[in-house]
Amino acid sequence: MRGREDASNEPPLPLYGGGGSGPVEPSVNIKEYVDARDDAVESRLSAKLDRVPTKGTVWGAMATAVGILVAIAAFGADRFDGGIGASSLVREQQAIQKKADDAQDAKIELMNQKLDILIKQTASK
Repeated sequence: MRGREDASNEPPLPLYGGGGSGPVEPSVNIKEYVDARDDAVESRLSAKLDRVPTKGTVWGAMATAVGILVAIAAFGADRFDGGIGASSLVREQQAIQKKADDAQDAKIELMNQKLDILIKQTASK
């Protein structure tokens, strides 16, 4: 079930031989064992990578990008419509605020005139 295509049906060699209770000598040179395992893994990996489909990957990525852009545009259009609907309310508020500002400016101008009169009267004495 490991998917080895080029491996034989022989069982793998044990790394260490014997089953006694004392120190055991390797039955296979460790460097050769590791090299053989690396080669087997590399050949299985390259065989699996050869089966990976690569056609259409660019087109799939482009389709995904276009889909994302359409979703952003749809969301932005909804937000834009809400902004247009609120603009009339903003204009009304601006007109009300302008009236209040003009009235306040008139009061400030009247106070400035009165202050100028007081300054002239006190300066001449």
